[in-house]
Formats: sequence, structure tokens, C-alpha cells
Amino acid sequence: MTSTDERLDILLEVYYRFSRGEDSQKLVENNIELLGNCTPADVSALVDRLVSAEISMDVLKNGIDKFMVILRPIIEKHPYNPPSSETYLGCLLENNRILDEKLAIIQPLLRRLNEFPENKTNKDELISAIEDLARFRSYYEIKESILFPEIRRHLSQSGCLSLMALYHDEIKKKLELALNLLSTSDLNLAEFNQLTNELLQIMYEVKFREERILFIIVQDSISESVLNSLYNESLEIGFPYFQPEIKRTTKN
Repeated sequence: MTSTDERLDILLEVYYRFSRGEDSQKLVENNIELLGNCTPADVSALVDRLVSAEISMDVLKNGIDKFMVILRPIIEKHPYNPPSSETYLGCLLENNRILDEKLAIIQPLLRRLNEFPENKTNKDELISAIEDLARFRSYYEIKESILFPEIRRHLSQSGCLSLMALYHDEIKKKLELALNLLSTSDLNLAEFNQLTNELLQIMYEVKFREERILFIIVQDSISESVLNSLYNESLEIGFPYFQPEIKRTTKN
């Protein structure tokens, strides 16, 4: 078993070789033990190392998206104990669960719009559904202005948060663009279909990464009482879908 630093060095080398276009199947086969035991902490440390190397964030984002095709099935198998629904992280998960329901509505409405583009009701229903997704922008604001600063106070390496904020910005831009396109009288369906599929994909992927990577690290690093103390500020912004009833708390 290699040390953590040695594991990270090897994982970093695999990432660079993968990003240079080497055969992904051979890379996996030649590093099966390392990749097969990859943990959420390993992924976070990899991103931290890449951010500290001052790689362009757009280049890094593209590289991580491709590398996660390899890592995601491994991370999905990693032991996962979701926090209680009564905790702060549990509240975030509940908003994510409701987001899943909102996301699942989009594709059927999109198919209906493509089948009957002249039907105004189909367009109006899709506008309403995407406006409902847009409410999730407050969730990203809570994470970036309240949760992320708290994580940075407890973790010496948190470059992954900068990358996650970049995904948030992309989602917000795509949501705005989708609504703008729907507001036009001559909607370009091909353009809208591509945009909507990209939007759904990134929202699903960000949700997975925060739940199965970020939140696991947070649970291991920050006490539940400190996390629960973030409720007060978060409620001032307002959660998008699920609003918990809580008592006033203070940080420990």
C-alpha cells in the first residue's frame, strides 16, 4: 500500500497521461489497484494539486470532466453514509432530492415541444419548469457565500471549491440562456435541445460530485454542530425548495 502522497503522485501522472490522449483502457488496466481504491479524498486532493499548479480553470474543468468518466463508477462504490435529514448537510441533500424531481420533468417536456413546437402550452410548460430549476441559484449562493468559506476555515487545501464555483457559474448562465431562448418567437430547437441537454448533464454531475465527494470530506472534517450553525445565514438567503424548521444555533 503506497502512502497518500505517493498515491496522489501516481494519480496525478495517470491524469496527465489521460489528458494527453493516451488509451484510457490501458491506463485503467495498468493502474487498476490505484484507481480501484480511489476515494473522494483522493479526487479532492487531485483537484487541489491541479489548481495549485495554476492550470487554466477552463482547461482543468474540461480535463476533470473527462477523467471523471473513469473515476465516477469507482466513487459510486465508495461507502456512503448520508447525513441525517435533520442536519445542515441533510437539508442540502433534501434540496438535491427535490432537484432530481425537477430535472426529471424537463426531458418529457422537451420531447413534447419537439413533437409539437407550434403548441404554445408546450412552450409555456417548459418555461415554467426551467424557471423552477432557476430557483436552485439560491442553493449555489448559499454554498459559495456560507458553506464554502466554512470549509476553507477547516481545510488547508480547498482548490476543488474554486472549480465547483466555476460549474455553478456555467449552470446559472445556461439557465438564463435557456429562458432567453424560450422567450423568442422563432425558437431554434436544435440550439435549445443542445443547451438543455448540456444543462441537465452538468446539474446532475455537480449534484453527484458534491454528495459523493465534497459532502463526505466535509462530514469527516467539520463537526455537525458547526455545520448546523450555518442554518441561520442560509435561511436569510433561502433554500430553493426545502425550508427546514430549526432552532437558533451558534458555532462551536
